Parts: sequence; structure tokens; C-alpha cells
Amino acid sequence: MINLFEYLNYRDFLKDAYEERHAGDWRFSHRYIAEKAGFDASMFNKILQGKRNLTARLVSVFADIFCKDDREKKYFADMVAFNQAKNHSESRQFLEKLVATKECKVEDVAKDQFEYFDNWYHAVIRELVTFYPYVGDDAALGLMVRPPITASQVKSSIALLERLSMIRKNPETGFYEQTQGLISSGSESYSTAVNSYIQQNLTVAQDAMDRFGRDERNLSTLAFGCDEDTYKELVEMVRRFRREILAKVGQCQKPNRVFQLGMQLFPLSDPYPPPQRRGRKRRIRGAEIAEGDGVNASDEIEQEGGADA
Repeated sequence: MINLFEYLNYRDFLKDAYEERHAGDWRFSHRYIAEKAGFDASMFNKILQGKRNLTARLVSVFADIFCKDDREKKYFADMVAFNQAKNHSESRQFLEKLVATKECKVEDVAKDQFEYFDNWYHAVIRELVTFYPYVGDDAALGLMVRPPITASQVKSSIALLERLSMIRKNPETGFYEQTQGLISSGSESYSTAVNSYIQQNLTVAQDAMDRFGRDERNLSTLAFGCDEDTYKELVEMVRRFRREILAKVGQCQKPNRVFQLGMQLFPLSDPYPPPQRRGRKRRIRGAEIAEGDGVNASDEIEQEGGADA
């Protein structure tokens, strides 16, 4: 029996709840849901795949279909808001609502994982304790970080990393060491938190230009033109390079400093000619036109009807 309160991702819940209902009643189908919701039969599958988000109306419709009572409907609505939040603060707000629900079965690790992405320095502390002889001197460890952090921030970071099983104290040496505990950043539920974490690291990288001399940092940038296929190849090259970096540092026997390597690959222009989608409309400087009509490359284009990312 599917328990709604064991989920933090509404798409996972809908998929499991649908399969359970469909197994017990073949008439409960995508077509049945489409008729109830007032959309075409393919839309439900697009929602499950993350290609479409739920509107406020569809949240109410799906709650009526899949939820048993008002408590479940409220939890479902908060779960949708959590998954579709536009920024980190909204995500955090709705996550707290979800885990505060008395019936919620989600472990506290969900809150801890979210907290990990709150601050850039948690990853730094995790690396530092592998070679710095930390035995509770929070202020001293905080001064090792660049830019420095406070003793209270170190204390809370150590506690968080222990709860997440990312570090542990060696009973023989009395010092901390890393464990295999990992944070998954791929989940849709944590996407806004990860974005916030990356933005923090970009700020740290920007400050590094003034904090360190040229002999201590390596900063570069490159602008170029390419097509979609080349872009995909570059993404794969970046992934391979990251794996090579991890393999190389894994061979380092005596680390003595924490470094950050940031990699960003993003567009600096719109594609030309602009992509065309059959059956869609675009607004060009306030004028609505059908797809396929001529468009000047300098015109500003706003796509209508697309799903939120």
C-alpha cells in the first residue's frame, strides 16, 4: 500500500500510486486521468518524466484523484511546491513544512542533506580534517579556511558532516577522517539547493582573484562558437576530466591544502537560426506569430506555453 508521507518527490509518488491503482483496476489508466484532468492522454506521462509541471488547478485535480483526505491533499500540495520551487529559500520553506508533518516518514537525513548545500564551507571542512589535526579547536580550524569562517560555523559543520556520515573520528588517533558518505545532487528535490551552492562557490571564486596571488591561483575563460552536437561532446569531455581529476587527487598521499576547481559551460547567445517547434507560438516584441514565420536574428523571442524548468 503506497504511503504518500514516505515521499519527497511528487512525480515518484504519482508514478508508484498510478501503478498500484492500475494493477488493481485496468480501467484506471492514463486516459482516465486525462479525462478527469482535462488534458490529452500523453500529458500525464510528460508530467511523470519531468517535462511538464503541475499548475495550481492540476494540483487540486491530482489531489482529488490520488489523495484520501485533507491531510494528504495538503502534504501533496506542499510536495509539489517543494519540487517546483523557484529558489532555494522556497525549497527550504516547503521542505520544513513536509518534514514537520506528523505523519511524515522521511528521515532527518533529508533536512541534513539540504543543510549541506546551504553553505560552501561544509565541503572545505570535510577536506581539511583529513590532514589538519582537529581535536575541537574550532576557531583555529576556521582560520584555516579562505575566506575564514567562525568557530560556531566550524562546530555546526563538523556536527552536520558527522550526521551525514561523511566524516568520523578515528578512535585510535582521535582525529577525523573521511567516510564514504555521499550527497546526491542529482535529485530534482535538491536542484534549487545545488544551484544556490554553486552560486556561493562562484562568489568565492570571484573573491579569490584578490585574495591570492597569481602563483597560487589559475583562472581563465574562453568564449567560442559551436553547434549542439559539439556542445554535447564538450559536456562529456568535462565529465571525463572531472573523473580524471578525482582519480589524480585520490593518488595524493599527503594533501596539505584544499583547492576548488570550478567548471562552467553555458551559452552567451541565442542559437541562429532559432529552433522551430510545430504547433507552438512565439511572441516577438509583443506581436504573436505562428512558428515558421520569418524572424530577424536581432528580435527578442519569448516562448509561450513551455513548462517551468
